Amino acid sequence: MGKPKHRIPPQKRAGQNASKTVHPSIDSIRPPESKENNAFQIALDNKNFDLAKQILAESSKGMPEWRRLNLEGLITISQGDLVATERILLRSLRHPEAGVKPYKNLVSVYSQMGRLRDALPLAKKAHEMEPESLEIALLYINCLLDLAKSDDVIKVADKLLEKNKNQRQLLLAKASALRAGFKPEESSDLIDEILKLYPNDPTAMRLKADILGDTDSVAAVKIYKQAQDIVMKERKKPDVAMNWNASLHFLRTRELKKGWDYWELGFDKAVGTMGRNLIPQVKVLPRADHLDKFDPDKWTLICVEQGIGDQILFLSVMEDAIEEWNNLFFVCEARLKPIIKRSFPKLQVGLPGLLESWSKNSLAKNGFIPLGSLPGRYRPTVESFTNYKKPFLQVNGDLYVQYQKQLRDIAKGRPIVGISWKGGYWESQKKAKALGIENWLPIFERGALCVNLQYGDTSADENLIKEKGYELVSFPSIDFKVKLDDWLAIAAACDGIISVSTALVHFAGACGQKVGIVMPEPQGPWILGIDDEWSIAYPNVAIFRRNRDESVTELVDRIAKVIVA
Repeated sequence: MGKPKHRIPPQKRAGQNASKTVHPSIDSIRPPESKENNAFQIALDNKNFDLAKQILAESSKGMPEWRRLNLEGLITISQGDLVATERILLRSLRHPEAGVKPYKNLVSVYSQMGRLRDALPLAKKAHEMEPESLEIALLYINCLLDLAKSDDVIKVADKLLEKNKNQRQLLLAKASALRAGFKPEESSDLIDEILKLYPNDPTAMRLKADILGDTDSVAAVKIYKQAQDIVMKERKKPDVAMNWNASLHFLRTRELKKGWDYWELGFDKAVGTMGRNLIPQVKVLPRADHLDKFDPDKWTLICVEQGIGDQILFLSVMEDAIEEWNNLFFVCEARLKPIIKRSFPKLQVGLPGLLESWSKNSLAKNGFIPLGSLPGRYRPTVESFTNYKKPFLQVNGDLYVQYQKQLRDIAKGRPIVGISWKGGYWESQKKAKALGIENWLPIFERGALCVNLQYGDTSADENLIKEKGYELVSFPSIDFKVKLDDWLAIAAACDGIISVSTALVHFAGACGQKVGIVMPEPQGPWILGIDDEWSIAYPNVAIFRRNRDESVTELVDRIAKVIVA
């Protein structure tokens, strides 16, 4: 599911309370460079745009063209026309002598549009032009944070902190970058220093909660709630980015209703590119699930915005959606299409190219619903998960029979266990080194025929197993990331699966296969909960958490005793 985001919070202005893992961001952007002319600015403040245009026309004689265009851009952005402002400011930047202001202003525009990748080179240019400007540096840092350039953030922040000692936004940016760069201890220490300087600062508290959330969502949720209480008292409205950061932690701690409500904030502009990103063709369509009343005889589009594992998880509620909405059209990748069509015969399935013409075809339509928004509609409680969990993916029967025969011929009566030892959640959390194939040796030692279900290049791991004198059945001609039908059929043909939390667990669990999930750390993906022993989503998926002082190898051995029977 979507990644938490980090940006730096806005700087306090007189009479204003400041407080935005969205990385801690400049909040709502004022019309850029608003002090060029007092009368001109007064006209803009009063929304008297005709007067502002008149003042500009009268005062622009002899003014450099780049500067005139910059001021013209102030008018259009004050009118809320970001597209026109972009066009005007780009014209300003075509002039070689253009100063820093149009660069900075266009960065602000792109930030409002959620186009931080486009903003980054402009922000860098503006920073190089005025390296001492804190305002420009913060815009630059926001872009760097949004694009996960942690080392650059630290470098810029450290340089500016030499002359801006204990500047809150710079300190927060550095703390956020340290965490994003997988240095949680250093980040936590710096946040503690920030909280000494700025007690109860909600952004610092949120960062503290973000770090805690990596290992202890229960503790993190308490701090998120405290920070949000402070924000509500100061701002009289919630911090959207903070609640987005907290969403997965509420889901993990099983406050599902609140978690799903906050999950929906992933589309908010305040969250930006690290939220739930829809493709442009979908964004222009109405949200069908936000309609006061929908027509079940009309068509509703279901689109995806998550990784493939989450897509399978969220498909667990598709039967509920079909029953309610009737005419549903699901858009998915080509590799998933045969599995979806076979598993949900009442669902119309198409490829992304369909979206190019969706709004123009003659079908009567309600609008669209993101696939990731369906669970919040149908699974608001743990009971609504557990009471309705059942297999829902149908395996290709011909492939299943083919692979089952092939594996049984090799096994000669031995248990057949599919294994996957890296990737998915743990790879993103930098835990993969603790999950090397050598930790899976207890399964081999118990006499099972192990089947390699790990995607990617596993040649080094295969050689290690061979050197140990064991057999690992692999399918080198099949790219598991592409040929999902084969991957699913092979997984179903095994007697059981032992795997870290990765897409394999979702595919195997969704077809009813027996799965043991290896949990090497206290917390994993939100769907595994805090202390759940069985999956709330899949019927035969057990969760094995590492006990205190238990090695990963010992954990795998404990699972093998159950799976290799």
